[in-house]
Amino acid sequence: MSNFGESAPPRIDPRQLQDFLAVVEHGSITAAAANQFTGTSSVSQSIARLERRVGGRLFNRGRAGATLTARGRNLIDPAREALAALDRLVVEREFLLSAVPHLSVATTASLADDPTAVLLGALRSEVPNLRITISVPPGSSVADALHPVMAGTADVAIMESPPTGVPGTRMVRLPDHKLRLVCPPGTPPPVGGVFIGEDLMRIGLVVAPRFETSDVYRHLRSIEPRIDHAFVMRSQHRDAFADFAYEGIGAVILELSSAERASERGCTVGEILELPPRTIAAVAKDGQNTQVVEHFLRLCAEQSARKL
Repeated sequence: MSNFGESAPPRIDPRQLQDFLAVVEHGSITAAAANQFTGTSSVSQSIARLERRVGGRLFNRGRAGATLTARGRNLIDPAREALAALDRLVVEREFLLSAVPHLSVATTASLADDPTAVLLGALRSEVPNLRITISVPPGSSVADALHPVMAGTADVAIMESPPTGVPGTRMVRLPDHKLRLVCPPGTPPPVGGVFIGEDLMRIGLVVAPRFETSDVYRHLRSIEPRIDHAFVMRSQHRDAFADFAYEGIGAVILELSSAERASERGCTVGEILELPPRTIAAVAKDGQNTQVVEHFLRLCAEQSARKL
Protein backbone atom coordinates (compact mmCIF):
# COMPACT_ATOMS: atom_id res chain seq x y z
CA MET A 1 0.00 0.00 0.00
CA SER A 2 1.36 3.43 -0.91
CA ASN A 3 1.69 6.14 1.70
CA PHE A 4 -0.65 9.12 1.72
CA GLY A 5 0.48 11.69 -0.83
CA GLU A 6 2.45 9.24 -2.97
CA SER A 7 1.37 8.81 -6.58
CA ALA A 8 0.37 5.34 -7.71
CA PRO A 9 2.92 3.61 -9.95
CA PRO A 10 2.05 3.94 -13.66
CA ARG A 11 0.20 1.03 -15.20
CA ILE A 12 1.74 -0.88 -18.07
CA ASP A 13 0.49 0.30 -21.44
CA PRO A 14 -0.94 -2.64 -23.45
CA ARG A 15 0.97 -1.35 -26.47
CA GLN A 16 4.22 -1.99 -24.57
CA LEU A 17 3.19 -5.62 -24.11
CA GLN A 18 2.27 -5.86 -27.80
CA ASP A 19 5.67 -4.47 -28.78
CA PHE A 20 7.40 -6.84 -26.36
CA LEU A 21 5.66 -9.90 -27.84
CA ALA A 22 6.33 -8.65 -31.38
CA VAL A 23 10.08 -8.52 -30.65
CA VAL A 24 9.86 -12.01 -29.12
CA GLU A 25 8.10 -13.32 -32.23
CA HIS A 26 10.23 -11.60 -34.87
CA GLY A 27 13.62 -11.70 -33.17
CA SER A 28 14.58 -8.04 -33.36
CA ILE A 29 13.22 -4.56 -32.76
CA THR A 30 13.67 -3.67 -36.43
CA ALA A 31 11.67 -6.68 -37.62
CA ALA A 32 8.96 -6.07 -35.02
CA ALA A 33 8.63 -2.44 -36.09
CA ALA A 34 8.35 -3.40 -39.75
CA ASN A 35 5.67 -5.98 -38.96
CA GLN A 36 3.63 -3.43 -37.03
CA PHE A 37 4.10 -0.71 -39.66
CA THR A 38 5.71 1.65 -37.17
CA GLY A 39 9.13 3.16 -36.52
CA THR A 40 12.06 1.32 -34.95
CA SER A 41 12.57 4.14 -32.44
CA SER A 42 8.93 3.88 -31.33
CA VAL A 43 9.25 0.17 -30.55
CA SER A 44 12.65 0.68 -28.89
CA GLN A 45 11.26 3.40 -26.61
CA SER A 46 8.23 1.26 -25.80
CA ILE A 47 10.46 -1.64 -24.74
CA ALA A 48 12.65 0.71 -22.67
CA ARG A 49 9.62 2.04 -20.79
CA LEU A 50 8.41 -1.49 -20.12
CA GLU A 51 11.86 -2.47 -18.82
CA ARG A 52 11.82 0.47 -16.42
CA ARG A 53 8.36 -0.54 -15.25
CA VAL A 54 9.28 -4.20 -14.57
CA GLY A 55 12.64 -3.28 -13.07
CA GLY A 56 15.14 -4.89 -15.42
CA ARG A 57 16.21 -5.75 -18.95
CA LEU A 58 13.97 -7.98 -21.02
CA PHE A 59 16.34 -8.42 -23.96
CA ASN A 60 20.04 -8.58 -24.61
CA ARG A 61 20.54 -6.53 -27.76
CA GLY A 62 23.24 -7.44 -30.24
CA ARG A 63 24.05 -7.44 -33.92
CA ALA A 64 22.21 -10.73 -34.35
CA GLY A 65 19.01 -9.28 -32.88
CA ALA A 66 17.37 -9.34 -29.46
CA THR A 67 17.62 -12.39 -27.19
CA LEU A 68 15.44 -12.82 -24.13
CA THR A 69 16.80 -12.47 -20.62
CA ALA A 70 15.41 -14.64 -17.83
CA ARG A 71 13.16 -11.75 -16.83
CA GLY A 72 11.94 -11.51 -20.42
CA ARG A 73 11.15 -15.22 -20.64
CA ASN A 74 9.14 -14.99 -17.43
CA LEU A 75 7.08 -12.12 -18.86
CA ILE A 76 5.90 -13.89 -22.03
CA ASP A 77 2.95 -15.82 -20.57
CA PRO A 78 1.69 -12.97 -18.32
CA ALA A 79 1.87 -10.57 -21.28
CA ARG A 80 -0.17 -12.90 -23.48
CA GLU A 81 -2.71 -13.48 -20.72
CA ALA A 82 -3.09 -9.74 -20.08
CA LEU A 83 -3.68 -8.94 -23.76
CA ALA A 84 -6.13 -11.84 -24.09
CA ALA A 85 -8.08 -10.47 -21.12
CA LEU A 86 -8.23 -7.04 -22.78
CA ASP A 87 -9.47 -8.63 -26.00
CA ARG A 88 -12.27 -10.33 -24.06
CA LEU A 89 -13.29 -6.96 -22.60
CA VAL A 90 -13.44 -5.45 -26.10
CA VAL A 91 -15.60 -8.31 -27.38
CA GLU A 92 -17.97 -7.95 -24.42
CA ARG A 93 -18.20 -4.19 -24.98
CA GLU A 94 -19.00 -4.66 -28.67
CA PHE A 95 -21.72 -7.13 -27.72
CA LEU A 96 -23.25 -4.63 -25.29
CA LEU A 97 -23.14 -1.83 -27.87
CA SER A 98 -24.22 -3.94 -30.84
CA ALA A 99 -27.61 -2.20 -30.89
CA VAL A 100 -25.74 0.99 -31.88
CA PRO A 101 -23.07 -0.10 -34.40
CA HIS A 102 -20.09 2.18 -34.95
CA LEU A 103 -17.55 2.59 -37.74
CA SER A 104 -14.38 4.66 -37.44
CA VAL A 105 -12.61 5.74 -40.63
CA ALA A 106 -9.20 7.35 -41.12
CA THR A 107 -8.71 9.31 -44.32
CA THR A 108 -7.09 12.43 -45.71
CA ALA A 109 -9.00 15.56 -46.72
CA SER A 110 -8.45 14.86 -50.42
CA LEU A 111 -10.60 11.72 -50.19
CA ALA A 112 -13.24 12.97 -47.75
CA ASP A 113 -15.91 13.67 -50.36
CA ASP A 114 -15.18 11.01 -52.97
CA PRO A 115 -15.05 8.14 -52.23
CA THR A 116 -15.46 8.44 -48.43
CA ALA A 117 -18.73 10.38 -48.25
CA VAL A 118 -20.22 8.37 -51.12
CA LEU A 119 -19.41 5.03 -49.48
CA LEU A 120 -20.51 6.06 -46.00
CA GLY A 121 -23.77 7.44 -47.35
CA ALA A 122 -24.49 4.11 -49.02
CA LEU A 123 -23.58 2.22 -45.84
CA ARG A 124 -25.77 4.33 -43.59
CA SER A 125 -28.75 3.87 -45.91
CA GLU A 126 -28.42 0.14 -45.19
CA VAL A 127 -27.58 0.54 -41.47
CA PRO A 128 -29.75 3.49 -40.33
CA ASN A 129 -28.64 3.42 -36.68
CA LEU A 130 -24.94 3.49 -37.60
CA ARG A 131 -22.68 5.99 -35.86
CA ILE A 132 -19.61 7.12 -37.81
CA THR A 133 -16.35 8.77 -36.80
CA ILE A 134 -13.98 10.18 -39.44
CA SER A 135 -10.50 11.26 -38.40
CA VAL A 136 -7.51 12.74 -40.19
CA PRO A 137 -4.52 10.48 -39.50
CA PRO A 138 -1.55 12.03 -37.70
CA GLY A 139 1.73 12.38 -39.53
CA SER A 140 2.93 14.07 -42.70
CA SER A 141 2.58 11.31 -45.31
CA VAL A 142 -0.39 9.96 -47.25
CA ALA A 143 0.76 6.51 -46.08
CA ASP A 144 0.06 7.54 -42.48
CA ALA A 145 -3.65 6.83 -43.04
CA LEU A 146 -2.83 3.19 -42.36
CA HIS A 147 -1.31 3.80 -38.92
CA PRO A 148 -4.62 4.22 -37.00
CA VAL A 149 -5.82 0.88 -38.40
CA MET A 150 -2.64 -0.89 -37.33
CA ALA A 151 -2.86 0.77 -33.90
CA GLY A 152 -6.51 -0.22 -33.48
CA THR A 153 -7.84 3.34 -33.24
CA ALA A 154 -9.65 3.17 -36.61
CA ASP A 155 -11.55 0.34 -38.28
CA VAL A 156 -10.80 1.27 -41.87
CA ALA A 157 -8.42 3.55 -43.75
CA ILE A 158 -9.44 5.04 -47.08
CA MET A 159 -6.15 6.04 -48.63
CA GLU A 160 -4.35 6.88 -51.84
CA SER A 161 -1.28 5.00 -53.06
CA PRO A 162 -2.13 2.05 -50.77
CA PRO A 163 0.84 -0.17 -49.83
CA THR A 164 0.71 -3.80 -50.85
CA GLY A 165 1.78 -6.83 -48.85
CA VAL A 166 1.42 -5.28 -45.38
CA PRO A 167 1.08 -8.26 -43.00
CA GLY A 168 -2.22 -8.51 -41.16
CA THR A 169 -4.13 -6.20 -43.50
CA ARG A 170 -6.88 -6.64 -46.04
CA MET A 171 -7.21 -4.25 -48.98
CA VAL A 172 -10.17 -3.52 -51.25
CA ARG A 173 -9.30 -1.48 -54.33
CA LEU A 174 -11.63 1.40 -55.11
CA PRO A 175 -12.12 3.13 -58.48
CA ASP A 176 -9.15 5.27 -59.49
CA HIS A 177 -9.46 9.06 -59.60
CA LYS A 178 -8.86 10.73 -62.94
CA LEU A 179 -7.16 14.03 -62.16
CA ARG A 180 -7.21 17.36 -63.96
CA LEU A 181 -5.42 20.69 -63.56
CA VAL A 182 -7.86 23.51 -62.75
CA CYS A 183 -6.46 26.97 -63.53
CA PRO A 184 -7.71 30.51 -62.86
CA PRO A 185 -10.22 31.95 -65.37
CA GLY A 186 -8.45 33.54 -68.31
CA THR A 187 -5.54 31.08 -68.29
CA PRO A 188 -4.80 30.21 -71.94
CA PRO A 189 -5.82 26.62 -72.76
CA PRO A 190 -2.82 24.31 -73.17
CA VAL A 191 -1.75 23.00 -76.54
CA GLY A 192 -3.71 19.83 -77.22
CA GLY A 193 -5.48 20.18 -73.87
CA VAL A 194 -2.39 18.96 -71.98
CA PHE A 195 -0.37 21.07 -69.52
CA ILE A 196 3.39 20.48 -69.34
CA GLY A 197 5.90 21.24 -66.60
CA GLU A 198 6.66 24.75 -67.87
CA ASP A 199 2.95 25.59 -67.65
CA LEU A 200 2.85 24.55 -64.00
CA MET A 201 5.87 26.71 -63.21
CA ARG A 202 4.27 29.72 -64.91
CA ILE A 203 0.78 29.39 -63.36
CA GLY A 204 1.75 28.23 -59.85
CA LEU A 205 0.18 25.47 -57.76
CA VAL A 206 -1.91 25.32 -54.60
CA VAL A 207 -1.17 22.07 -52.75
CA ALA A 208 -2.18 20.19 -49.60
CA PRO A 209 0.16 19.54 -46.62
CA ARG A 210 0.97 15.91 -47.52
CA PHE A 211 1.39 16.57 -51.23
CA GLU A 212 5.12 15.81 -51.38
CA THR A 213 4.48 12.20 -50.25
CA SER A 214 1.98 11.45 -53.03
CA ASP A 215 2.43 9.66 -56.35
CA VAL A 216 1.13 12.80 -58.08
CA TYR A 217 4.03 14.83 -56.66
CA ARG A 218 6.55 12.20 -57.71
CA HIS A 219 5.17 12.32 -61.25
CA LEU A 220 5.34 16.12 -61.37
CA ARG A 221 8.97 15.97 -60.21
CA SER A 222 9.69 13.57 -63.07
CA ILE A 223 8.36 15.98 -65.71
CA GLU A 224 9.56 19.18 -63.99
CA PRO A 225 12.43 18.89 -61.46
CA ARG A 226 11.83 22.48 -60.30
CA ILE A 227 8.21 21.81 -59.35
CA ASP A 228 8.74 22.67 -55.66
CA HIS A 229 9.28 26.29 -56.71
CA ALA A 230 5.82 26.35 -58.32
CA PHE A 231 3.98 26.03 -54.98
CA VAL A 232 2.32 29.38 -54.26
CA MET A 233 0.10 28.24 -51.37
CA ARG A 234 -0.38 25.25 -49.08
CA SER A 235 -3.78 24.64 -47.49
CA GLN A 236 -5.68 21.92 -45.63
CA HIS A 237 -8.99 23.32 -46.90
CA ARG A 238 -9.55 20.93 -49.79
CA ASP A 239 -13.19 21.98 -50.11
CA ALA A 240 -12.00 25.46 -51.12
CA PHE A 241 -9.41 24.41 -53.72
CA ALA A 242 -11.70 25.20 -56.66
CA ASP A 243 -12.34 28.63 -55.12
CA PHE A 244 -8.60 29.22 -54.80
CA ALA A 245 -8.24 28.61 -58.54
CA TYR A 246 -11.32 30.68 -59.39
CA GLU A 247 -9.98 33.65 -57.42
CA GLY A 248 -6.68 33.53 -59.29
CA ILE A 249 -4.37 32.29 -56.51
CA GLY A 250 -3.01 29.39 -58.55
CA ALA A 251 -3.84 26.11 -60.23
CA VAL A 252 -5.14 23.10 -58.29
CA ILE A 253 -5.29 19.40 -59.07
CA LEU A 254 -8.80 18.01 -58.70
CA GLU A 255 -10.72 14.83 -59.41
CA LEU A 256 -12.46 14.87 -62.80
CA SER A 257 -16.02 15.59 -61.62
CA SER A 258 -14.85 18.49 -59.42
CA ALA A 259 -12.76 19.83 -62.30
CA GLU A 260 -15.79 19.76 -64.61
CA ARG A 261 -17.79 21.82 -62.10
CA ALA A 262 -14.92 24.32 -61.92
CA SER A 263 -14.91 24.52 -65.71
CA GLU A 264 -18.59 25.52 -65.64
CA ARG A 265 -17.58 28.47 -63.42
CA GLY A 266 -15.08 29.66 -66.02
CA CYS A 267 -11.85 27.99 -64.88
CA THR A 268 -9.48 26.63 -67.50
CA VAL A 269 -9.19 22.85 -67.16
CA GLY A 270 -6.85 20.39 -68.81
CA GLU A 271 -4.83 17.23 -68.36
CA ILE A 272 -1.28 17.08 -67.00
CA LEU A 273 1.29 15.41 -69.22
CA GLU A 274 1.21 11.61 -68.69
CA LEU A 275 -0.26 11.94 -65.17
CA PRO A 276 -1.58 8.49 -64.11
CA PRO A 277 -4.84 8.13 -62.17
CA ARG A 278 -4.76 8.30 -58.38
CA THR A 279 -5.04 4.78 -56.92
CA ILE A 280 -7.30 4.41 -53.89
CA ALA A 281 -8.20 1.56 -51.53
CA ALA A 282 -10.01 0.75 -48.32
CA VAL A 283 -7.68 -1.03 -45.88
CA ALA A 284 -8.64 -2.85 -42.68
CA LYS A 285 -7.13 -5.49 -40.47
CA ASP A 286 -7.40 -9.03 -41.76
CA GLY A 287 -9.74 -10.89 -39.40
CA GLN A 288 -11.47 -10.06 -36.10
CA ASN A 289 -13.49 -7.24 -37.70
CA THR A 290 -16.96 -6.28 -36.54
CA GLN A 291 -19.96 -7.07 -38.73
CA VAL A 292 -20.19 -3.39 -39.67
CA VAL A 293 -16.58 -3.34 -40.91
CA GLU A 294 -17.12 -6.50 -42.96
CA HIS A 295 -20.34 -5.03 -44.37
CA PHE A 296 -18.50 -1.84 -45.32
CA LEU A 297 -15.69 -3.75 -47.06
CA ARG A 298 -18.24 -5.76 -49.06
CA LEU A 299 -19.95 -2.51 -50.02
CA CYS A 300 -16.60 -1.09 -51.17
CA ALA A 301 -16.03 -4.14 -53.36
CA GLU A 302 -19.53 -3.92 -54.83
CA GLN A 303 -19.23 -0.19 -55.55
CA SER A 304 -15.88 -0.76 -57.21
CA ALA A 305 -17.21 -3.62 -59.34
CA ARG A 306 -20.12 -1.48 -60.56
CA LYS A 307 -17.76 1.28 -61.74
CA LEU A 308 -15.30 -0.99 -63.53
